[in-house]
Amino acid sequence: MSKRQAITDKKQTPNGATQAVTEKQHAIIEAATARFRYYGVGKTTMQEIAKDAGMAVGTLYLYFSNKDALMCACTEEFIERHRQIIEKILASEQPADKKLVAYLLDRFQQAEETRTGSRHAAEITRAVLRLKPDRIVEEGRMMWETVVKILLSGVKARQFEIADPEEDAKMLLYALHAFFPHAVTEPAVVPSESEYRQVIDWFLKRWRVAVSPKNGRAAAPAKAVRRK
Repeated sequence: MSKRQAITDKKQTPNGATQAVTEKQHAIIEAATARFRYYGVGKTTMQEIAKDAGMAVGTLYLYFSNKDALMCACTEEFIERHRQIIEKILASEQPADKKLVAYLLDRFQQAEETRTGSRHAAEITRAVLRLKPDRIVEEGRMMWETVVKILLSGVKARQFEIADPEEDAKMLLYALHAFFPHAVTEPAVVPSESEYRQVIDWFLKRWRVAVSPKNGRAAAPAKAVRRK
């Protein structure tokens, strides 16, 4: 079931039933995610997912017609968690450099947990990409847009001096790309969080505005240019 369908169903559901529908969907997605990660996609059946979710298989089919629909829902759940993390970090009172480090470290740790947290990671990745071939591009786009927002906030706060935040965000993510190996193939070099952090720090040192020793104030940074 797509998010759009779920929203439509909520509008048509009598008062008091909306929460129950949401809880059932969540229970199904949690059960499916756990099954896929532990047993793999191919060896998981809808009957097993229904049992783990505490419902009849007929009830499960009311929400998801097959494993592909469930896999799409699990992927949407992953994307939604990413959005929530972005909102939380952007809304925090931390300075821009702390926000950037917090966000990028979270992405690295999440990617590593996804890649190494299940012996079926490669199978799951192939299943997701079969259903959503643009998934990696979409994830990269979300990261780029978030980094741009953080850099712009740093320029506005006179913490960063960046002439073109959009271009610099792209260069940063290009530099970090090697730390996000594809789960389908074994990486030639295991990603290191300490080395990943070194790359981030290298960019931060070049972006931070120098503070004048005379008055302790940051010099006015160059005006950021946003591409149309």
